Amino acid sequence: MKSPLLRMEDVSPERYAVSDLQIENVSEKCLWLFDLEATGLDTTVEQVTQIAGIPLHRGEMLEDRAFSQLVKPGVPIPEEIQELTGITPARVADAPGFPEAWRLGVEAAQGCDLWLGQSVFEFDVPLLDAELARHGLPPELPPILDSVVIATMLLGPPEGRWSTTALVERFDVDTSGLRRHDALDDVKILGRTLLPMLELLRAEHDDRLVLTANARLQIARHPPIVPA
Repeated sequence: MKSPLLRMEDVSPERYAVSDLQIENVSEKCLWLFDLEATGLDTTVEQVTQIAGIPLHRGEMLEDRAFSQLVKPGVPIPEEIQELTGITPARVADAPGFPEAWRLGVEAAQGCDLWLGQSVFEFDVPLLDAELARHGLPPELPPILDSVVIATMLLGPPEGRWSTTALVERFDVDTSGLRRHDALDDVKILGRTLLPMLELLRAEHDDRLVLTANARLQIARHPPIVPA
């Protein structure tokens, strides 16, 4: 995967490295916090079932501009994924396909400077790349950054990895009333973990995300997916 924001290199099956990143005045940027749900975890074959996003600007999530769209996939949704996400064939029966849902999502994000999600370099971006190719859509994605990269820059390498659960625990985030693996609720959880990180960024890093070309920051990957 290539990113217009930074350089990425594979290190091992457990880690990748990022470098050559420079974003100034982060708190002044409009961030589009986003998440996807899909028919499974294998980004080469699975398809999107939900797209969601909320703008975050100057320390506030603009929930009045929240976007959530179910997507009708071209492959079955396994029962275990239905149970995990709450997205059933009945719920997506009248939903648009990916091209229309993606168009609506991009329109909802208009005016934001940067898209940001949790573990998106490992899941959401490859999934989007595959969907765009599958439907013959232009392959360009908006500038995207992974919150795992920000967490590692600010907090250092964790014992495992900076998963959503680890960040929720680190910042004692209240997730009551929010369902994990619902894309919109996951975006709200992302926002609640990101806000204290942005405060740290302003206080300790002059509101800048900077990695020089020679400063390779290693990021722990999600554990490998083992086929059932």
